[in-house]
Amino acid sequence: MIQATFIRHKGILESVELTGHAGSGEYGFDIVCAAVSALSINLVNALKVLADCTVDLQMDEIDGGYMKVDLSHIANKSDEKVQLLFESFLLGITNLAENSPEFVTAKIRSK
Repeated sequence: MIQATFIRHKGILESVELTGHAGSGEYGFDIVCAAVSALSINLVNALKVLADCTVDLQMDEIDGGYMKVDLSHIANKSDEKVQLLFESFLLGITNLAENSPEFVTAKIRSK
């Protein structure tokens, strides 16, 4: 199961940590995993290209199953574009979790 944990501080999304594997299909044919991967990589790329925001990114590039996008130390984290892109990602992941609860969970923590 993929677990997405979002951190919100004073109303601002600051980070997301994705762990696990969906396991909804064979390796290379797991459409839930592909959806989460596409949304995640798109978030990082969109933040960089559209909002000029370079994030602190951690990934397990060998085994997969781990990605953390952290904006907590970024000066423009509260910028409207940055937050709109992050909220859009949250919406996509939440929708996946609602439609495939056996493969994806999403939670938001406030700090």
